[in-house]
Amino acid sequence: MDRKVILLADVKGVGHKNDVVNVSVGYAANYLLPQRLAIDATSERVASLSKHKMAVSQEKNVVLARAQDLAAKLTGQSITVRAKATPQGRLYGAITPDEIAAAIGSQLSVVVEKRTVSTDEPIKALGVYAIALKLSPQVTALVSVTVAEAV
Repeated sequence: MDRKVILLADVKGVGHKNDVVNVSVGYAANYLLPQRLAIDATSERVASLSKHKMAVSQEKNVVLARAQDLAAKLTGQSITVRAKATPQGRLYGAITPDEIAAAIGSQLSVVVEKRTVSTDEPIKALGVYAIALKLSPQVTALVSVTVAEAV
C-alpha cells in the first residue's frame, strides 16, 4: 500500500523538493513525516503546489527576459578603467570585478553586480580584455575592458 506525499526537501532515492511521490505507508509515517521531510498530498496542497510552481516558472521567465535584454545592451560595449602603472605597463595592484562593475555603471549607465563579472585571471597589466558578465545561468554578455594608465 502506498501513500502520496509532497517532499519538503530533497530525499535521496525518493525525489526532490516539491515533488509529489508515492512511498510506502510505513516509510511516510515513521520517517518522512516525523522528520518533516514531507507532508501528506491532499488535493488542496497539490493544487497549491501547482500554482506555486507556475508562479516560480513565470518569475524565472521574467528574470530570463530581463537578463537577455540587459545582455543585448551590454554585448559589444567598451569601457575604460584607469589605474596607476609602471613604465613597463604593469599595474600597481589589479583591476577587481568591483571596479569593472562600477565602471560599467558610470560609463554605460547600467547597474551590474560585481559577482556577475567573471575574469579568468586578475587583470594586472595595461591593455584590452574581453570580460564575461554572467547575468543569469543561461545568459552571458561580453564587454571589452580597456585598462589605461591613470593621468
